[in-house]
Amino acid sequence: MIKQTNSPAPSRLAVAIGGFSIAMALSLAPASSLESDWAETEGGRMRLVIDPTPRQDGAIAGFLDIVLEPGWKTYWRDPGSAGIPPVLDFSQSHGIAFEEMAYPPPVRVDDGYAIWAGYTAPVRFPLTFRRTASGEAEIRALAFIGICEKICVPFQGELVVELPEELIGQDAAKPAVDSAFALLPEPPAADFKLGPVAINADTKLLEIEASLPAFRPSGTTPDVFVAGPAGAAFATPVLERDDGANVRWSVQTENLPPLSGDAAMPLDIVVTLGPRAIEQRIDVNLAATK
Repeated sequence: MIKQTNSPAPSRLAVAIGGFSIAMALSLAPASSLESDWAETEGGRMRLVIDPTPRQDGAIAGFLDIVLEPGWKTYWRDPGSAGIPPVLDFSQSHGIAFEEMAYPPPVRVDDGYAIWAGYTAPVRFPLTFRRTASGEAEIRALAFIGICEKICVPFQGELVVELPEELIGQDAAKPAVDSAFALLPEPPAADFKLGPVAINADTKLLEIEASLPAFRPSGTTPDVFVAGPAGAAFATPVLERDDGANVRWSVQTENLPPLSGDAAMPLDIVVTLGPRAIEQRIDVNLAATK
């Protein structure tokens, strides 16, 4: 069953957006794989694709498949002041529990009206589940995303995948699922990693440093993307220093948790450099920055 709505978003979400391309292998999963029907709207469509065979750690993997028509875009987990982050509700699933949704590296888009983070090519968001009972299971997702051409259109669809008790011959989606996970940011490495991250408790200015790999494609500028606690807002990063080996950004923040006590604030930080990207969760101790 497919349910969908598409209606104009509020005017603050109406943005004219320039294009970019993401180099990713997005061949369609085989028809024999476990996949939902497509939910469709003007400018794009989406579905779930699941590999029902458990991974070594027992997890069930899949992805939310978003296919965009040329000129259409969608958003990252924290798109900025204008945009609709993807939302998935799996609460009506049976025999299986949703654990995590991951995000490929986004890009920065400045359309002259707003600056945001997202994707302007087909994108697959990797998903991780875990069975909670033996036998058959059902993944039922209410998916809500924003896709945009000159205006942003909220797009909602109900996506359902039945997982059989018998799994023999039902792993045709594995190559496509593996490919989706392979396109996620790398963990930090010796040649590409985050440096100090700190927040000034008075100015609410976030400072991020990173070490860059020795090789950089010509004309490539590093960028950083930040996602934090619900409600926290992060302005467009300002590149303060780039000496080729090290880089520093400053990011103005708003609506942070109270800057008191010993609790740390978790930040998910993605640094991109051309075709490479790293991601790391950093716990920033707000009390220590006073």
